[in-house]
Amino acid sequence: MAFNFTDFYVKYNGHPRYNNLELIEDEIIEVIVQKIETVLFTNKGEFLGDPNFGADLEKYLHETRVSADFVERSIIEQIAEYIPELDSFGYTLEVSFAENPSSYSDMMFVNISFRETEVNAFFA
Repeated sequence: MAFNFTDFYVKYNGHPRYNNLELIEDEIIEVIVQKIETVLFTNKGEFLGDPNFGADLEKYLHETRVSADFVERSIIEQIAEYIPELDSFGYTLEVSFAENPSSYSDMMFVNISFRETEVNAFFA
C-alpha cells in the first residue's frame, strides 16, 4: 500500500514548531504527527463530511468510569481508520488519568511514540 506523505501545513501561530513560511508539509514524520494531533484534538461531528472522525477525548475525560483501556481502544480505532501508515511504522500508545488538584475534574494524558518521535497530549 502506497501512502501520500504530503499534507497542508496546519500548525498555528503559537504551536511550538510553527513556521510562517510553510504551506505544505512533506516530511513523513511531521505529516504523521500532524495527523495524530488532528485526530486527538477533534471531537466526533466537528469534521465536516465525516461524522466519525475524531477521538472524542474531551467527551471521555468528563465521563464517569471510563477506563484508560477504553480510551486506548478508541484511539487505536481512529489510527487504524485515518492514519493507517502509522501501523507500518509501529507505535506505542499509553493513556492515563489523574485527578486535577486545582479542581474537581480529571486530567488525561495521551502519549504516542514511534520512530524516536513522541506525541504527548494533555486534556483537563
